[in-house]
Amino acid sequence: MTDDKCAREINWAGGTHTFTLADRWVQRVISWRGINGYSPSAALARFETGSYTADDVERVIELGLLGGGVPESEVETLLNSHVRGKPLNPNVLLANAVLAALFSGDAQ
Repeated sequence: MTDDKCAREINWAGGTHTFTLADRWVQRVISWRGINGYSPSAALARFETGSYTADDVERVIELGLLGGGVPESEVETLLNSHVRGKPLNPNVLLANAVLAALFSGDAQ
């Protein structure tokens, strides 16, 4: 695992994946476009109040996987198989955890 204090290794989609939004490239994307137009703190507030969208869930998972070093083609396969058109609740919990890790840092 990386020394990124915001990274999380999470069992999901039949394997263990590293997710982080603190990756330098991901941070640049977020600074330019936000998470579907929202700052990370506003996006987290949307998750906490239940006002997120399916696109918010997908985008956080996508950026988290890319930040964790998963190749883009594999990210697309994972999203197609486990996020897009699937029940939201399991993925909402995952996206919320990935987003919250950006603020809480080291889990230990």
